Amino acid sequence: MRVTTNQIYSQSLNRIFELQKSSIDIQRQVATGKRITQPGDDPVAAATVLQINERLQAVDQYERNGVIAEQRLTQVDDVFGGVSHVLQRTRELLIQGRSEALGASDRRAVAAEIREQLDVLVDLGNTRNASGEYVFAGAAVTTRPFTRDALGNVSYNGDQTVRRIQVSETRQVEESFTGEEAFIAIRNGNGTFVADRNPANVGTAQVSDNVIVNGSAYLPHDFRINFTSATTYDVIDDTAGSTVLGGQTYVDGAAINFAGMAVTVIGAPQAGDEFSIRPSANQSMFATVKDIAQALETDFQDPAGAARFGFDMDRAIEDLDQAMEKVAELRSSTGARLNTIEAQRNNNEDSGINLQTLRSNLEDVDLTAAISKLAQQTTALEAAQAAFVRVQDLSLFDYL
Repeated sequence: MRVTTNQIYSQSLNRIFELQKSSIDIQRQVATGKRITQPGDDPVAAATVLQINERLQAVDQYERNGVIAEQRLTQVDDVFGGVSHVLQRTRELLIQGRSEALGASDRRAVAAEIREQLDVLVDLGNTRNASGEYVFAGAAVTTRPFTRDALGNVSYNGDQTVRRIQVSETRQVEESFTGEEAFIAIRNGNGTFVADRNPANVGTAQVSDNVIVNGSAYLPHDFRINFTSATTYDVIDDTAGSTVLGGQTYVDGAAINFAGMAVTVIGAPQAGDEFSIRPSANQSMFATVKDIAQALETDFQDPAGAARFGFDMDRAIEDLDQAMEKVAELRSSTGARLNTIEAQRNNNEDSGINLQTLRSNLEDVDLTAAISKLAQQTTALEAAQAAFVRVQDLSLFDYL
């Protein structure tokens, strides 16, 4: 087999070109610190790195979402703190205004401050976040959630959508509450049932200490305590249309037990006086505060009027306590959500570190090994170039 001069040249040049290309590739790896600088370097690893980068981008977005959710929930908690302060101050004013030592003008002064607290409460309900969105409007973030009419009644204009934010691939966290849930959906009375006084009552009797004594026996019906005389009464189930207790002897301050409930009547009733007992219903905290102000602004001249005023104040305390309990529940829920976000952000951070480590193992170059290999390639290239120079000088005439 004959080897021509062209073949020798071609083989030598190809070897030099291969060594040059390999040296350039290694130099690029050393300069960038990356083993994979283009997909062709390792197609399988390059595809995996691309997937890892996409997951890392998602983790970064979840982290940003977590920060936003924490900021918004912290603002929500601050708002509820303000609401709690308003309700507590209103309760203090209510106790003050209930005092028999105050005259009509004094009670109106107390009512004026309570109406100021109502203004603050409405403003808190219309809080906006850093993006200018109404916090308690549901998905209707550009709609002012709470407005008042000419009579001072507060209406909710948002929707019932609870906004959520994605904090991981599989987890969403509610970033706020709807205005309906936070300010409107509050059970009145003791949370289970509520007692009311017939406005036509002429006696001084009042209802207090309304409690559930047997939950399994409780019936969510409309009941009525009807005084047939100053010393006798009937308990009527208006829902079933039947008399539960008939011809009972009235004892001032003694509890009246029926349908799992205990209702205490105090004072001096008159024949025909009635008290209703019905299941609790939703009553907004705005309505509760407004009713307190109206009750304080209403003058009374006789014992029956004083009894009505006292009853209204006692009912208002029940309703206020329910509102304050609701706020405490919402703050507890907010705290739980913040803890969830913190835990998820920690998980996201760990996941991000693991993904970065995996990516580094796939695409980062071992600089020590690369520099050593570069030195070897450089030596081999220099040797190949030197050999090629010697080969160029060879010809048949050198032997003649």
